[in-house]
Amino acid sequence: MSEFLESMKHSFNDPVTRHAMLVHFPIVLSMVLVPFIFALPFLSPGKSRVYRVILAASVFTTAVITWQAGEAGEAAEPIVQARMQSEAANAVLTFHATWGERIPLFLAGTSILVGLTLVPLRSIRVAASLASIAAILGCVVAVAVVAHEGGQLVYRHGAAGDAMPGPRN
Repeated sequence: MSEFLESMKHSFNDPVTRHAMLVHFPIVLSMVLVPFIFALPFLSPGKSRVYRVILAASVFTTAVITWQAGEAGEAAEPIVQARMQSEAANAVLTFHATWGERIPLFLAGTSILVGLTLVPLRSIRVAASLASIAAILGCVVAVAVVAHEGGQLVYRHGAAGDAMPGPRN
């Protein structure tokens, strides 16, 4: 067990590896949250209070993890830039970094919208539910695009350095 903990410690000390480990949480969680948010307009307000609180907290937690992934990405940026060999790679990195900074804000805003579904007034609750659905779908699209660009950095532009065996296109 101590070897595992030592390996984890080493991984979290390396910003490139830490970023790679953390980015998978928002990718999965933002997509897993979609059906739970889609259920919001159909839930009765009184009986689903705990559900709504847990859902808002889950979206906010996803925002925090995404922010931490971004922080690790910023720490890894000088290392990754040193591995880049083309202007195209730097353009992808800039796009990835810029949009990656926005996603935690989108998720935090979505958590606020989910929290607004706790308001007893039906019109606000329904509007917040529908806005939450639109917001989480927007988050999922943004996460997918940023993740794809991150994959391009690793697999096409060599951002992982020697960690990725085999030829690159």
